[in-house]
This record gives sequence, C-alpha cells and structure tokens, in this order.
Amino acid sequence: MALMVSRPGTAQFVVGAAGLALVAVLLGTDALLPRVAAVSALSVALFATRLLPEVVTAIGTFLAFIAIGAAPTDVIFSGFASSGFWLLFAGLVIGTAITATGLGMQLALRIFQRTGASYRRAAVLLALCGLALGILVPSTLPRVIVLMPIALSLAQTMGYAPGSRGHVGLCATAAAATLLPTYAFLTANLPVIIQFGAAETLYGIAPSYGAYFVEQAPINLLRLVVLLAVMLPFAPPRAEAASQVDAPAPLTPPQRRLLVLLAMAIGLWMTDGLHGISPAWVGLALAAVLLVPAFGMLDAAAMKTKVDLSPAFFIAALFAMTAVAQASGLGTAVADALVPLMGLGGGGLRDFYAVTGLSVVLSHLTTAPAAPAVLVPMAEAFATRTGWPVETVVMAQVIGLATPILPYQAPPLIVAMALAAIPVGALLRVCLWLALAVAVIGLPLTWVWWSWLGMFG
Repeated sequence: MALMVSRPGTAQFVVGAAGLALVAVLLGTDALLPRVAAVSALSVALFATRLLPEVVTAIGTFLAFIAIGAAPTDVIFSGFASSGFWLLFAGLVIGTAITATGLGMQLALRIFQRTGASYRRAAVLLALCGLALGILVPSTLPRVIVLMPIALSLAQTMGYAPGSRGHVGLCATAAAATLLPTYAFLTANLPVIIQFGAAETLYGIAPSYGAYFVEQAPINLLRLVVLLAVMLPFAPPRAEAASQVDAPAPLTPPQRRLLVLLAMAIGLWMTDGLHGISPAWVGLALAAVLLVPAFGMLDAAAMKTKVDLSPAFFIAALFAMTAVAQASGLGTAVADALVPLMGLGGGGLRDFYAVTGLSVVLSHLTTAPAAPAVLVPMAEAFATRTGWPVETVVMAQVIGLATPILPYQAPPLIVAMALAAIPVGALLRVCLWLALAVAVIGLPLTWVWWSWLGMFG
C-alpha cells in the first residue's frame, strides 16, 4: 500500500518524532492522560505510514496500553468483543467467497456491459450504487462488504492491475460513496443512529426521516459532487485488456447459491429495525455457512490460505484506542479544554463553524460512532450560548461526524482498504478534498439553507 506521505524519509521522520515524544512523556511524567495520548499518537503515526506491518503495530498498541496501565484489560481488548470486529471478520470471509467463486467477476462483467471501457461511466455507476445501497442497507460495513469485491472485479475486467490508477480510482470511489454521501439518510450510518438515540434519551429529539433528509441534503449532495469531481479526472489511459473481455457466462451453482445467500443477508440488513438482529450477527452467520466445504463456495483450507485476518487486529487496535481514550477520560479532558476556547456567542456563522469543528476534532480523537457519547451531552450548553434550538446543535454536530479528515476516523473506510488493498494516500486525498469542500462551501451553504428553514431561532 502507498504511504500517506510522499517520501519514505518523511514517514520515518514522523514516526521518529512521535517515538521520541512518547519516550519523553513516559520518562517525564507519571500522569496517565499524557501517557495515553503519547501511545495513541505513536500508534496512529505507525498505522498512517505503515513502516511496520499493521498486525505488529496493533499488538504493540495493546502491549503499550497494558504496560502503562491505561485501562483494565477488558477495556483494552474490548474491540475483539465488539460487533464491528466480527462484522469485519465476516466481511473478510464474504469478500473471499465472492472472489473465489467468481461471482464478483460475473457481476462485474454485467456492469461492464453497461459501462464499456469507460472509467468515468464505471466510477459514476459505482458511486450511484454506493448511494443507493445507503437507502437499502442501514449499516455502512455491510454495504462495503457487498460492493468492494464487485469494484475489485470490475477493475480487473477493465484491465487495471492492482495498485494502478484505474484500480485505485474505482475502488476508492466505491468505498467513499458507500459512506460519505449516505449521511443524507437518517438510518444509513451508525454514528447518526447513535447521535439521535442519545439526543432522544436526553432531550426527546427524534427527527423524521424526511425532515432529516431535507436538512442534511445540500451538504451531502455537495459531498457526492465533489467525490466525482475528484475521482473522475483520475481516469487512466484506456487499458488494453478491456477490449478482450468475454461476455458474461451463466452463473454456476455455487455462484447462484452465494447470490441467494447475499440477497437474504441484504434483506435482513435492510429490516434490522423489525427483527432486531445486529448486522454483525447476520454477517457472521453467513460467513459460517460459506465456510462449510460441502456448500462448494470455500474449501476446507480457506481460513488457512485465503482469508487474511491481519485487518481484524488493525481494527481491534483502533477500537482499543477509542475505548481507552473514553475510559481514561482523555476525550472528555480535551473537550473540557477546547470548549472554553470556542468563544461561542451570538449564534452567527462563526458559532456554526465552532460547533461543527469541535465535532470533527472529537471524532478524530475517538471514532465517529464513539464521539456522540461526548458531543450530545454538550448540546444543551451550546444551545444556551448560541441561542439555537438544541435540535439545531445536534444537527450541526452530525456534519462534523460525517466529515473525516483521516480515513482512520471512519471504520468503513478501514474495512474498504482491507478488502480492496486501497492505498491510504488515495482515501486520504478524498477525505481532505471533501473536508475542504465542506469547510469552504458546505458550511456557508448549509447556514443559508438552515436560516431559510428557520432552524436557528
């Protein structure tokens, strides 16, 4: 995978500086919070630059937290018990099955019939598929699990080798489209569900699906437009292999069985509000079925030879940093230090930037799903200082949750990188461009839109 930075020397400097800072903190203080912050900073630097294998950094993170007594071991290893970890595990198995059976290639060939060798048409179609899945499936990780193998196969069908511009462009477009523009839909992403679940508990706020869509539509339409504007010029020269693609063949019995099982899983993911079964357990049940050799989709040695579990340790380590930050009080301490510096008052556009900006900062200190636990209890105080209704503050916080600057803030992007071998730098550029568009265009546009809707008073 490519580095986040442009030169290996820069990557080594970043990690070296973080390592020296960690040593200085460990030797210079017995206070817990600086130690937790230093270990987390070094871990993020190593994950970002990939100077060490991810599994090595993950294990080192666990050991460092244990060594400094950052939290009880059940907190440090809580990521292994989270539904997100097991949904990622299931996604690795499902993605392997889609590739091994050839189903991804057959679906890609059918898409290729509509797009031809045009990178731009393929990118637009993948982006629209990602957005449409946001309406159907109320969880981003299952959407990523379904779409990424298809994007991989489509890139292969069009003749783009792994790591080439075409491969990276199509896979990064599909990954970003399954997450970022889908914040337009109330039920599409876990951070929003958690945000308004907490808001309903504390303040009795429960917006309707339609009202939420109308209020969040402009900024999410901007995200989709900017995503395509960033990725469409990424088009590489036409690949030679694209002109030699065979017509799709009839589906084989294992491919048909897998397609039926995927359709059943998507149906359960779509209706989780009715039956209450977590998407993770639906995915895990599907993975268990796929691993039965008698069904002909994966052989008995698949877990030894085909399924790479190192991304699972990666995401468990990220969850550990989130859990330790919350248990140690690091996130709350940062928030308490930042809020007095925000200078809220008057309820103008500056306050709008301040509220959304704090949401961005806190979501990067933890992750987007964890940030509402800190943000929502602050909403009433922000409403008092700005003069806005509490619901408007909660809506503004959502914009910050939906604006990752680093891919590591959004677990679905981590899963996409693992499934499709997307270089970190590609998704980093997408996130930076989208964050810049939100800051320069999206927030003023939303301010005007919400003022017209009468949401500020």
